[in-house]
Amino acid sequence: MNSQTRNIVVTGANKGIGYSIVERLISENTPFDIIATSRDPKLGEKAVAELLNKYPNFKNTLTYHQLDINDEKSIDTFVDWLKNTSGKLDVLLNNAGVAYNNPTDIQKINIVKTNFFSVINLTEKLLPLLTADGKIIMVSSILGTLSFQGPTLRNALENESITEQELYDIANNILENIKDYPEDAFLPEASYPASKALLNTYVRKFLQAKLKDNQQSYSLHPGHVETDLTKGFDSEGNKLITPYQGADTPVYLVNLPFVKNSELNGKFFSDRKIVAY
Repeated sequence: MNSQTRNIVVTGANKGIGYSIVERLISENTPFDIIATSRDPKLGEKAVAELLNKYPNFKNTLTYHQLDINDEKSIDTFVDWLKNTSGKLDVLLNNAGVAYNNPTDIQKINIVKTNFFSVINLTEKLLPLLTADGKIIMVSSILGTLSFQGPTLRNALENESITEQELYDIANNILENIKDYPEDAFLPEASYPASKALLNTYVRKFLQAKLKDNQQSYSLHPGHVETDLTKGFDSEGNKLITPYQGADTPVYLVNLPFVKNSELNGKFFSDRKIVAY
């Protein structure tokens, strides 16, 4: 990697939206060096090899590095590697996450751990490497907006005086806080929407204060993307979009000018437009 060239880290890049984000960046010949990560190195290395074979004329570098956001040692190894290679980070695109059909209580807790606590842990460990005008981009979900949550969680997260510790306490007590999730909800499972609502609250309320003057952060809904979890799902006649289509808004945010815009910074995006948290 060229330390003079902007770089971007994409987590969960071996399949789905993460893979498609990397592919769109390469196919549009982004001027960035790309670092693709995944939990499973075999799958990650295979994905990178496929993309390099498909786009041999990509002018910058595509590099793979293993990263399991639920593994503290893996995170520390990755941070040290990045520090010792390029020495900096221009864009962190947090895409890695998890969801289950009909999750058990243990799986619900793991959803919140992965999609909320682990994403924050990785982000904050990488913040010292973020360039003065760098970006943090969170792949969230429209299901994480407050209107999709049950009354208990919604009321807690709507509290404008909520502290960061209170947010973590809510997440640690997630089973209690999602007990009144509506039975007729769009997604009949509460922990995934809750995990994204918690992440959105972190971006909206707390991440801004951790960033330097010209650094930016965004949260986004990629669309209702067809994945292993949602395959065949059809909501009110609206077909799911492909992962490649779902990569559009993330890539749009990557390509926004590296100049802080108060009208855009910290906002939640869908279809390249700002929507309410």
